[in-house]
Amino acid sequence: MREEGWQKLLREERVARLATHSDQGRIHLVPVCYAYDGRDIFIGTSMDSKKVRNVKRNSSVAFVVDFYVEDWSKLKGVMIQGKAEVVEGGRVFEEAKKLLYEKYPQYEASAPIEEGESVIIKITPEKIVSWDYES
Repeated sequence: MREEGWQKLLREERVARLATHSDQGRIHLVPVCYAYDGRDIFIGTSMDSKKVRNVKRNSSVAFVVDFYVEDWSKLKGVMIQGKAEVVEGGRVFEEAKKLLYEKYPQYEASAPIEEGESVIIKITPEKIVSWDYES
């Protein structure tokens, strides 16, 4: 898939999967809501979540967004391997929070992102692999 295709997929899809490494060396894989600013990926979560503990121990992550339909000739997706960091406050936190609230209007009322209670996991891509069986 060309870059404009996977960029569009990252901007528009609603759910992704985040893989982190547990302290036992196992993969911890969870669905997440996310925002993408054209460079980095942002995920809001509670300060004490397993994914946060995992990222603090090992910053290497994998992130997948895919589009599934029964017609397999139209399957597409993007897998990102990169480094994650936990953002607890400041400008990046506020900008990511704004992006998440814009993408998911229900976020603010249902699961508010607040400094001291929530964090943002910021993923900086290092390797991007995409597929699109339609093209």
